[in-house]
Amino acid sequence: MGCRLLCWVVLCMLWAVSTGNGVTQTPKHLVSGTGRSVTLKCKQHLGHNAMYWYKQSVQKPPKLMLAYSYKDLLQNETASSRFLPDRSNNSQLDLQIKALEPEDSALYLCASSKGTALHLQLLPVHKPPGSKPGSCGGHQRSAQHFLEDPRDPRASCCL
Repeated sequence: MGCRLLCWVVLCMLWAVSTGNGVTQTPKHLVSGTGRSVTLKCKQHLGHNAMYWYKQSVQKPPKLMLAYSYKDLLQNETASSRFLPDRSNNSQLDLQIKALEPEDSALYLCASSKGTALHLQLLPVHKPPGSKPGSCGGHQRSAQHFLEDPRDPRASCCL
């Protein structure tokens, strides 16, 4: 039984942070059992407004979990109510994970930035001379604005 319980242990290896980059993530390493709750803490000393949590599962790229600007949640990709963010102030974003499951085992990364591009932006369209009004990439549209999804710089569409 003891070995079986250890097999369901969640290992959250957190990015080792140097003091020079202004972001501190604690604890550095964490081992806990299935069903337990843990809190991952992230504090930044850079005066940034935006903070993020990423999850990197084994042999996969990091995936954005949470994005905050000031105290506003901009994006929540966790799809689970077991992941509870806490942004008590602009310099800290903690992540509580309740009722740990084996698939929670991953590398959790915290980051901060001065601002965020996660807001959808309406930008004016600058069309080449001679193009038809309301046309965009061969598609006819009535409004002349460009909708950009900053989460994927390759994705764009005309409205």
